[in-house]
Amino acid sequence: MATIPPTQSFLSGEKVTAAKLTAATKTPLDFLMNPPRVNVNSTSTIAVPTGTSVLIPFDGEQWDTDSMHSTSVNPSRITINTPGQYLVSMYARYQVHATGYRQLNLRLNSGGSSSAGSTLTTINIPAVSGSSTFITRTFEMTCNAGDHYELFTLQTSGASLNLDSGARVTGMEFRWLGTT
Repeated sequence: MATIPPTQSFLSGEKVTAAKLTAATKTPLDFLMNPPRVNVNSTSTIAVPTGTSVLIPFDGEQWDTDSMHSTSVNPSRITINTPGQYLVSMYARYQVHATGYRQLNLRLNSGGSSSAGSTLTTINIPAVSGSSTFITRTFEMTCNAGDHYELFTLQTSGASLNLDSGARVTGMEFRWLGTT
């Protein structure tokens, strides 16, 4: 858990020391320059049967400054350690197929089940004819320490389709913005 530095104040006539000046300026700026954030992605193709909600595992990381993700234990989860307001991005790219729709569903504390926990946001878009279908959503959200977030996908093409893999292709990002 990252520690949010407390604010420092100076009293009128108080002698400014290096320690107090560091606590008042450098420590908070260091925190703000490298806030809690995580970026995860799938490094291998994921088969998604038609009409079935599938949990997306994330076995790759671009960064994780607050131990919010593990590639070996519950790799589908992002767990918040530092509470606050976060900028959240989720995205996935489906292979080319012109039928049906594609869906992403972000769930809170679902324990790997598409019917447990709480749905936070769902996005449905129709398939793109002649091209890959890319789904993305970015929003701000208040997150509590200990809560975990998982991403599920669903498609209705009538056949099994693959989610493409790689950084910025299928993944999620959480970035701390401030206290709530």
